Amino acid sequence: MNKLEKAAILSILGNAFISALKFSAGTMFGSIALVADAMHSFTDIISSIAVFLGIRFSSVKSGKFPYGLYKLENLASLFISFAIFYAGFEIASNSLSKIADPEQIISMFPIGIALFSAVFVFVLAKYKGKIGREEHSPSMLSDARHSMVDVLSSLGVLAGVSLNFIGLAIFDPLAGLLVSLLVFAAGARILRDSAKVLLDASLDYKTMKKIEDLVKKQKTVKVKELIARNSGRYVFVDLKLETGVVSLKAADKIRQECETAVKKAVPKIDRIMIDVEYKKKPFTIFAVPLKKKKKESGIATEFGIAAFFGIIKVDNKTSEIISSKIIKNPHAKAERKRGILTAELLVKKEVNVLLSKKEMHKGGAFYALQDNFIEVKHTKSKTFSAIIKGLSEQKWK
Repeated sequence: MNKLEKAAILSILGNAFISALKFSAGTMFGSIALVADAMHSFTDIISSIAVFLGIRFSSVKSGKFPYGLYKLENLASLFISFAIFYAGFEIASNSLSKIADPEQIISMFPIGIALFSAVFVFVLAKYKGKIGREEHSPSMLSDARHSMVDVLSSLGVLAGVSLNFIGLAIFDPLAGLLVSLLVFAAGARILRDSAKVLLDASLDYKTMKKIEDLVKKQKTVKVKELIARNSGRYVFVDLKLETGVVSLKAADKIRQECETAVKKAVPKIDRIMIDVEYKKKPFTIFAVPLKKKKKESGIATEFGIAAFFGIIKVDNKTSEIISSKIIKNPHAKAERKRGILTAELLVKKEVNVLLSKKEMHKGGAFYALQDNFIEVKHTKSKTFSAIIKGLSEQKWK
C-alpha cells in the first residue's frame, strides 16, 4: 500500500470518527449546527472513499486502456466537487432554519467538540495536502482542500455555538451562511480543475513555458508544436522540433537531451513523445588532419596542432567524391585554445565527419565538435591519398 492509499484510508477513518462525535454531541445537546456539521463530515467519508478508489485503480493499464486509468482520479475529484456543493447547500439550509427558530445552548460541551473538530480536521487537511503535493495527486489535493473548507465550517460552527451559548443566537446562522459561501467557492474551483483535465485542456502556462524554454536551450532547435496535458497526477507531453542538424544520430542526440531535461524539470511525466525534423543534406564533408600540404601527406596524430586539413566532399546518393582540397589550419600554433579554434574552423567549413588517427581526448575541442554534431571516426589509413581512395571505394576505414 502506497502513501496515497494510506492517507486516503486515514482520511476515511478520521472523518468517520469526527462525524460520529459531532452527531452524538449535537443530538445530545440540541445543537443544530453540530448535527449539520456532522452531515458535512459524512460527505467527507464518501469523498475519501472515492479518492481511495481513484488512487487504487488509476494506474491500471490494459489492452483497452494503454494510457492507464489515470483520469479516475479526476473523476473522483469531480465527484468531490458535487459533494462539496451538497455540503454547502446543507449548511445554508440549516443556517436559514436556525434564523427562523433559534434555540439557545446551555452547555459548553458542544463548544469543546466544535473546537476539537476544527483542530482535528486542520491537522488531517495539512497531512493530506503534504502527501498530495509529494505524489502530485489531484484527487488527494482536492480532498485536502475539501478538508480545509471543513476547518472553516467547524470554525463557523464554533463561533455560532459559542455566541449562541452567551445569548447571541442570531450569529450562529449568520456564520453558517458565510461558511456555505466558502464551501460553494471551493467546490467550484475543484469542479473547474477536474473538468479541464477530463476535457484534455492544456497544462498551465507556467509549466508549458518551462518546457519550451528548456527545449530552446538546445542548439539549432526550434519548437514547432508543444502539446501537454494532465491525466490524473501524471503528465503527457508531445513535442515537434525543427533542427538544422543533418544526421539521424545528431537528431537522436537532441531528442535524448530534450527528454532528459524535461523529465528532470517536470515531475510525474508518464510519457513524452519528441519528433525531431532534421535536414538531410545531399552530401557529406569529411575532414582529415594532415602533416603537410600534399595528397601524400601522412595523417597528423594531434587534432589541434595539425598544420593542414584535407577536406573531401562525397555525394550521399552515389557515394562519389565531388571534390577534395587541402586547407591551412591558421590556429595550429595558437598559444591558447588551439583545439577549440580548430573545431570552429571545421564548423565554418560545414564538416560532418572528422577522420582521426587515434581517439580524441575528451576536452574542449572534442565537446566543441560534439556540440556542433561533427562525428569523430577512427581511420586506419596512413595518408590522405589512401583515405581518398578508400572513400571512392567506400572503404575509408
